[in-house]
Amino acid sequence: MTVMIARAVLPLALLVTAAVRLPAAPDANSFSTAHLHTLSLTVHVVSENRDELDKIPGDFAEAYRFHTLSFSYEQPGKLHYETVVLGTHIAYTINGNKKYSSIPSVHLHKVEDVTGAPAKKQTLLDVGLVSPEFLGEYSATYTGMAGKDYVFTLESKVPGETIKDVVWIDPVTHITARRFHYNRDGKLISSFVYCNPVAVFPGMYVPTRIEVYNQYNKLAAVSNYTDIKANLPISESIFDF
Repeated sequence: MTVMIARAVLPLALLVTAAVRLPAAPDANSFSTAHLHTLSLTVHVVSENRDELDKIPGDFAEAYRFHTLSFSYEQPGKLHYETVVLGTHIAYTINGNKKYSSIPSVHLHKVEDVTGAPAKKQTLLDVGLVSPEFLGEYSATYTGMAGKDYVFTLESKVPGETIKDVVWIDPVTHITARRFHYNRDGKLISSFVYCNPVAVFPGMYVPTRIEVYNQYNKLAAVSNYTDIKANLPISESIFDF
């Protein structure tokens, strides 16, 4: 009888032990920029390989024709890029589900509703950070670890939308150390490495070097971030259109 009881109890004991030792899957929200209310920086394209850039589908490569841009972010979901090229002012703004493109010199003022079209909408993920509003629009599934980094698959919550990103999140700096971007057919079309992070306030880091690779893992461009400022006032007017 004792042997029979032991045989019955032992598997249960092993299951309990395994459950105790198995670490809980991390919550992607714990790595978000919840405490980052505003961010501004200057983007400098320091190198580009046009042949490799042009292999990335869509109009992605066009952004790298502007070698210096100012970037501003305000939570939730407000982004603004602007630059001046040969005396021409160019601005691009995201405010919630509205996207605005402006080139006054050629009388271009275009407003788009990007509701339900995540592929048309830039987010803080493009900078190398995961914002809380992004996680409201994307599901984050933990898939394991790669070295010291946590790996998550990010998929749009829009019904029928199949674009996705796989990100490696550094548990110390919370930046997306690496990101793979896939199209609707599940094909890898570009990847990014975000590195050289700097602390903008205790516990909050921003990468300062971004490497872009095409689907053939060829280095296509490198950018640096400078003049980084966090949680300082930003003029609301840049997000109005």
